[in-house]
Amino acid sequence: MKKSDISKDFDPKTLFLFALPSMMMVLFESTYSVIDGLFVANFVGKEALSSINIIIPMLLFFMGLGTMIGIGGSALISKKLGENRVDEARCDFTLLGVFLVGLSLFEIVVGYIFVDEILLFLGATPTLFGYAKSYFLIILFGLPIFLSQFLFQSFFIVAGRPKLGLYSIVGAGLFHIILDYVYIVWLNMGISGAALASICSSLIPAIVGIVFFASKKSELYFVMPKWNFKTIWRSCFNGLAEMVGIMAVGCIAFVFNHTMIDLVGEIGVAAITVILYIEYAFNSIFFGYSIGVVPIFAYNFGAKNHDRLKRVFKMCVIFILSLSVFMVLCSLTLAPFIIKIFSNNDIEFYELALTGFLIYAFKYFFAGINIFTAAMFTAYSNGKIAAIISSIRSFILVVPMIIILPKFFGLKGIWFAVPIAEAIAFILSVALIFYARKRYKYL
Repeated sequence: MKKSDISKDFDPKTLFLFALPSMMMVLFESTYSVIDGLFVANFVGKEALSSINIIIPMLLFFMGLGTMIGIGGSALISKKLGENRVDEARCDFTLLGVFLVGLSLFEIVVGYIFVDEILLFLGATPTLFGYAKSYFLIILFGLPIFLSQFLFQSFFIVAGRPKLGLYSIVGAGLFHIILDYVYIVWLNMGISGAALASICSSLIPAIVGIVFFASKKSELYFVMPKWNFKTIWRSCFNGLAEMVGIMAVGCIAFVFNHTMIDLVGEIGVAAITVILYIEYAFNSIFFGYSIGVVPIFAYNFGAKNHDRLKRVFKMCVIFILSLSVFMVLCSLTLAPFIIKIFSNNDIEFYELALTGFLIYAFKYFFAGINIFTAAMFTAYSNGKIAAIISSIRSFILVVPMIIILPKFFGLKGIWFAVPIAEAIAFILSVALIFYARKRYKYL
């Protein structure tokens, strides 16, 4: 049995190397989603691609639930490991896994009964409805598999095996690409093939997680669970910010879709789809790093190792700020090439998506610190502050701006909404960091 690596002292190099598998894991996962979109756009059509964007809010809601339980629970359990409450940590971990499966089964029943109502609420037009329903139902029935990967991703890090999570995601992604070709191109299954490829590829991290945590090769493994509502509630509340952050993309997509249809029609929905694919890939780097360091903060907070907390915090801030500048430069440089891949020689679509992304990209100056700060407060089991940050940068500011700004600035007003919201949230994040520094002793 191996003691978790989150207990060791880190320098900038070892901290980066520890978080790197999580960054690559989430990045690979988002990249494969982009590739999935490329297959749909080029072999099924822009209508099918737009239909996926229509149901993105529901897909991200499902992902948000899995991430909420995974990250919220991992911070709670890491803290208990730091306090040397190992048996209790194992029991809580197993309970969260059982709870997630039960929750996914409940979602299947509700989603199947109200599938038409859900799609109409999300804005599916007659042209997009059939595509959206085919894709949604397949994802829905694969939810236990789909959601389990998010739980295991977080707990591989707690167990000190972030590379295992990375390897399983890389394997799943490569399998996903192969299945996309087989189902979409070779078997001509259309958008149903894309959904089926997503579920089948999710089997790899799910099986790896089940086998690893059943083998007792680390400090954390499956045991007989005991019902504890407090554990479930605290894990969910603690991970609420991460759920809000993920659902924010879905909420933004929902409002974007309706606004774009009114302004420029379905081609606007396709343009937003591409930009959100790119945003998911770029945000995943910040998100992956943040979830990689959450257990370290939680463990040392539980162990009351304040000097180590200060060193880790300083290293994280320097890295995030440097990465933010680098990502904006990459976005502005690579945008024409990335958009062109999706455009399929459609000049109108290309120009619309490129103009939007060149404005949208400035959000990355601020998004990294916002994502990291929310994750850090999750590590300290302060879900309230974490949720405030995530809500400000998403629901509270972005949605009104998307609705209001186009009335004054036209189409450009839509693209400015997210960067402005991230900038305001950045100011709030910095203020909260200084506000809570004495309580958590990271400064």
